[in-house]
Amino acid sequence: MNLKDIEIVAGQGDLTGALSQLKVFLESNPSDAAGWYLMGNFLRRMQRWGEAINAYNRADELDPGRGAKKAVESIYEILRFQNTDLMNP
Repeated sequence: MNLKDIEIVAGQGDLTGALSQLKVFLESNPSDAAGWYLMGNFLRRMQRWGEAINAYNRADELDPGRGAKKAVESIYEILRFQNTDLMNP
């Protein structure tokens, strides 16, 4: 299975299945930056923030120009968000 096939599985709504297939792909292709970036995307969609950050960091190590740093920054923005209207009930 290649990354395009895995993206098709995810697009059909089976994100868990796509993630499982991607893990198998990365076991055989541990230096594939696109695969690690895609894993970060899947994990972010599943709100598994720490794992997503780790996957993006791995993608950035392999290919610094891919944009993984921006993805990590966006996760930190999500985690830092506070709705002050809800803080004083």
